[in-house]
Amino acid sequence: MAVASLPHQTPIPWAALHALERLLASMRFVAAPIGRDPRLDLLRGFCVFAMVVDHVGGASWLYVLTGGNTGPVTAAEGFVFLSGLVLGIVSRRRVARDGLQAAVRSALARAWTLYALTTALTLIFIALTVGTGLAIWVDRSLLAEVRSWPDLIASVVLLRFTWHGTDILALYALLLAGAPLALLLLAEGKPWRLLAGSWALWLLYQVAPERAVIPWPIEHATTFPLAAWQLLFVNALAIGYHRDEIAAWLTHESARPDVSIIRHRVALGAAACALLVLGAALTTGQAYAMGQSMPALGSLDLFDKPSLGIGRIAAFASAAVLIYAFVTLCWHPIERVLGWLLIPLGQASLYAYAVHLFVIVLAYNVPPYVGGADPGWELHNSIGQLLLVLLIWAMVKRKVLFGLIPR
Repeated sequence: MAVASLPHQTPIPWAALHALERLLASMRFVAAPIGRDPRLDLLRGFCVFAMVVDHVGGASWLYVLTGGNTGPVTAAEGFVFLSGLVLGIVSRRRVARDGLQAAVRSALARAWTLYALTTALTLIFIALTVGTGLAIWVDRSLLAEVRSWPDLIASVVLLRFTWHGTDILALYALLLAGAPLALLLLAEGKPWRLLAGSWALWLLYQVAPERAVIPWPIEHATTFPLAAWQLLFVNALAIGYHRDEIAAWLTHESARPDVSIIRHRVALGAAACALLVLGAALTTGQAYAMGQSMPALGSLDLFDKPSLGIGRIAAFASAAVLIYAFVTLCWHPIERVLGWLLIPLGQASLYAYAVHLFVIVLAYNVPPYVGGADPGWELHNSIGQLLLVLLIWAMVKRKVLFGLIPR
């Protein structure tokens, strides 16, 4: 007697697992063979968002997303790292297409642009500080009395003086001015010499910051000393320059049929999360707006921001890996929900930085005033900060003053 066979049924757990795999595959980022990487623009855009929220300041619920400029990782680390990473990627292509000299000329041209923007903004905000009674981002008493305008202007032009947020622009200008040497070592296949020199300079600042004042002391720029902060930029530059080789190696490792790889990834992810939590719990320092930095090891704060302590580097590395992996795995929903806002801001990040310095003045001096630190202002400040971010976004979309302010 013939017995009818039942159709093969896939067990429900396996069917659900396959459905989840298909869902994750549909969300994942797929790189285009040429063109910009929109993930980097989106991440820079988030740094712009965090920068505006944190710099406007005051009591705010948005610090859950941005950290409030007091945690182990801030937007500044993201900006410096992404700047070096993008420069490395772009320079590698330019070296292959046009030669090393073309890449060096491009880096120096960008350095000149940043220098010009730094000096112009510094002079503008000195004039606002001295000639007006407007509330500004930093304590105007730090400027003291201007005894000699020619000497002050000369100090600004020589990058010996910064004011009202131009300290990090001066850092960028100096980093790009030194980029040709780094590109030469990378083009000659000597990345380890570059990295060894970078870490040695960083270590010198940790143990003897007074001996690592490079290239010269810059008044009101102690929050971002070059000897310490070059580490993020230079390491990112090397990663970006060798991005294809690193990606090929990671792809090869991911394709290995080894169950232990999954365990290692889970363990590393858990360790990274734990390090971030520990960093948030132990962080005693915070961002210092034009303030003076403590001696690197004297404060025993491994998460110190000005000296870029080792704990802060480890926390940033953990955050960078986790966020980059999350954006890659969940790219399509993230891009649909946030791409309209963050990608344009990231593509014009230098413009956004320059504009946000004036937006801070607007927030502090025009009703309904945003940035109050009194309890009960959380909702008011949160809404105001979001509106200020949208204002900068609208200016980017409308290309307001694009011919004057570099991007």
